Amino acid sequence: MTALIELDEVGYHYPHGRSERRDVLHGVSLTVAAGEAVGVVGSNGSGKSTLLRVLATLLRPTRGRVLYRGVPMPAGLRSYRAHLNYCGGAPQGFYPRLTAAENLRFFSGMKGRMLSRGQIVTLLGRVGLSDSVDVNYSRFSLGMRQRLHLAAVLFEPADVWILDEPTNGLDGDGMALLRDLLAEVDGRVARVVVSHDADFLSRVVDRTLHLRDGKLTCSRSHSS
Repeated sequence: MTALIELDEVGYHYPHGRSERRDVLHGVSLTVAAGEAVGVVGSNGSGKSTLLRVLATLLRPTRGRVLYRGVPMPAGLRSYRAHLNYCGGAPQGFYPRLTAAENLRFFSGMKGRMLSRGQIVTLLGRVGLSDSVDVNYSRFSLGMRQRLHLAAVLFEPADVWILDEPTNGLDGDGMALLRDLLAEVDGRVARVVVSHDADFLSRVVDRTLHLRDGKLTCSRSHSS
């Protein structure tokens, strides 16, 4: 399979004063193929969210390289971000005083594709928020906030999804919805998913990577 994203000996450390433990990632090398689903597991503090933020270009590696379609950052940054959807996960990420519709309209505009009211209503219906279109984000439960994050991932085409704890707060119906959404793009969208739920990951990814103390320690493939 063709490499879509590559991490080449990536390291990351926070500046002094930002973290008690400065070195977070150590020499991480990883290849994600087009259409592949990769899970990442590890204990708290192992570097999972930092790894995803590096993949999402929210953090720049202090060592090593990130490449998209063989082009290293920052040369390939614009193209990569145009094809990337990142879900940082609830409860953060949206403006509390704005409604669900207002938040999606704002962030779709930021991405250069302002959604119409009708498109937003359809999108929110798809994630089970039809009755909450004009409800302020501050009034959403954790599960509703997570569903809104999923809506934001869906609002424009992409060939990379990066999802940080997407199951957080979801009930049984929400989990089924998430599995269906991931299955719909299987083979078309590369997905990198961090989750503490090993059973969920085993159902939705092709292989699972284990991160320990900022290093990838092993990889396990899942049979279909």
